[in-house]
Amino acid sequence: MAKKVKKKSAAKTGTTAKKTRKVIAVKSVRLKKPAKKAAARKVTRRSAADVAKLRKSVIAGFKAKKPAEAIAKELGISKPYVYTLKNKA
Repeated sequence: MAKKVKKKSAAKTGTTAKKTRKVIAVKSVRLKKPAKKAAARKVTRRSAADVAKLRKSVIAGFKAKKPAEAIAKELGISKPYVYTLKNKA
């Protein structure tokens, strides 16, 4: 019969089971630091009038040969939303 190799953990030694008296390896547990979350933006719904104003300013920005990134920063919206407003029928 082959001998079982005992695994040593860095933090704690093994304990024995009450019924079988076999050694149970206890794994060391590292506490994970919680990931820092970015501040959540408050989602606001825009009225139809606000969307119409944004759309007009987006179209005017594209006619003035501004890049979408500049338009998005200027209006405080995301770059994909700029293209959505531009292509809205």
